[in-house]
Amino acid sequence: MSSTLAPRAAPFARALRDAVEASGLGLENIAARLRERDVEVSIATLSYWQSGNRVPGRKSSQVVVAHLESVLGLPPRSLRVLVPAPRPRGPIREESGALVPLFAEREAVRRIAERVQQPSSGRFLNRISQHDVVRLDAAHRIESVRTRTVARADADGLTTLGVTQFFEDRTAGTPQLTVHSGAEIVERHMDAGHRVLGTSLRFARPLDRGDTVVLDYEMTSNGPGPRDTSYDASCARPIREYVVEVHFPTSHLPVWVEAYGRPNLGHGEQWRHRISVDNLGHAHSVVLDCAPGTTGIAWSHATPVVKS
Repeated sequence: MSSTLAPRAAPFARALRDAVEASGLGLENIAARLRERDVEVSIATLSYWQSGNRVPGRKSSQVVVAHLESVLGLPPRSLRVLVPAPRPRGPIREESGALVPLFAEREAVRRIAERVQQPSSGRFLNRISQHDVVRLDAAHRIESVRTRTVARADADGLTTLGVTQFFEDRTAGTPQLTVHSGAEIVERHMDAGHRVLGTSLRFARPLDRGDTVVLDYEMTSNGPGPRDTSYDASCARPIREYVVEVHFPTSHLPVWVEAYGRPNLGHGEQWRHRISVDNLGHAHSVVLDCAPGTTGIAWSHATPVVKS
């Protein structure tokens, strides 16, 4: 389940070791909790990963890492973004006459995430509710995403939170983050060439276990927004309430809109259903007791082609 890789494994190994130590769980307990989720990984493999002798390699190992984040109480993707990218080898894609390796953006995201995330603290937030408001412009590009999160500290002394954002659309600008309440920006790291922004947020006061915080921040772009046909959020733990709104210009309404959910392994079945757009161009989805996985809204401005 792993590939042998040492020097590049250091950030992932350190983050995993720190998270294991902070959790107070031994590797046997961690492996047992993973088995409860129908995820099989040996204690030896976990030991190799935290020592840096090996790193997750195949897709199945990435699934294990996603569940590890949940078991250890880490934010979604906080470990996955630190997994070293595979050695440069096919496939590649051709865009604007340039051959771009598929691993390039992933490596850039990992580098930025390393600089803003604080895996050694072992004190992370557990989201209770989240409300995302997505606004599209007339060119079908995402103009802004405003997020309001209510979260609870799982340990004492939480002071900072790292947020990493990435636009996959190569015609978009670089993400920009504005904090409206709940924290202040203390550090930014940007890779404009790969459209990645990492931001370190500091809370007004250290949070102790059980303390709650309300975060309100907004993502925009320093250029064109990303052209997309969906928006979703991922979570490693259940969220009591997840709300996502998409605001379309009334002059450019979509042909159809649907809400969907892709729970993690062992947390339910995938689902999707059509939702309506009101007279103001707004569509929304409310999911209570949102299961670990990915939940969001998809849309299309193209009329489906009916084959005769």
